[in-house]
Amino acid sequence: MLRRILHLDLDAFFCAVEELSDPSLKGKAFAVGGSPDGRGVVASCSYPARALGVHSAMPMSQAVRICPGLIVVNHGHGRYGEMSAKVMNRLREVSGLVEQISIDEAFVDISDMSEDSLEIARKLQARVNNELKLPCSIGVASNKLVAKIATGTGKFREQARGGYPNAITIVPFGEEESFLAPLPVNSLWGVGPKTEARLKTYGISTISDLAKFSEKRLEELFGEHGRDLYQRCRGIDHRPVSEGHAAKSVSQERTFREDVSEPVELERVLRKLSFEVGRNLR
Repeated sequence: MLRRILHLDLDAFFCAVEELSDPSLKGKAFAVGGSPDGRGVVASCSYPARALGVHSAMPMSQAVRICPGLIVVNHGHGRYGEMSAKVMNRLREVSGLVEQISIDEAFVDISDMSEDSLEIARKLQARVNNELKLPCSIGVASNKLVAKIATGTGKFREQARGGYPNAITIVPFGEEESFLAPLPVNSLWGVGPKTEARLKTYGISTISDLAKFSEKRLEELFGEHGRDLYQRCRGIDHRPVSEGHAAKSVSQERTFREDVSEPVELERVLRKLSFEVGRNLR
């Protein structure tokens, strides 16, 4: 049986949740994250803020310089988890195979459903929009790789219209490679800044450029990773949707407002972080 994988990504999730608490934020340039007076970073930002050059992981101090009128909102961690759980519960009502990959993102295997992919996506999006008042974008394809890229492509396309994308993109079976061909090569999993820079030295900037290289040549250039690139640029991905998978790491962090060099204070913070990691592991 051919797989049909749906990928759902909540649009600017933290910002959308903050707007539920404070509707006056709607349509405004704001960012969720730490204080600009210290070393806070942007966890998420509204689409009006993105249009002005603000983006996630940017130092908040830089964000307010780029956008002087930027509204800074502190994290509301509890609310994010609560709303995420509600979304995931609705996904599990659609299918028994749901793989949550982050607080705002998940894969759903809809292979055994009789309805058309577009109809399934529309109904699911409408439920999240209407019942939870959250915008979300959806991609559907024959595998996880292409479904996720489809979501991102749809978000980029609809973002140009302003506001939340709330996009739906369907990639029909057999059209995976042609769909990927014109996209920038960094759209593929495993192509970060370093790999992208190296690919450019070989004249590769789009996925179709990469697809011109043989598997043998890519192995010569990138080793085992070259085999992965050969398959991914052709839209090949055999990984199933998996409900549970082992965590690769458990961590805690603390950002200081100012540099701290006092050993006693550093040891105190380290012990506290270690305690949190231990509790999470248990």
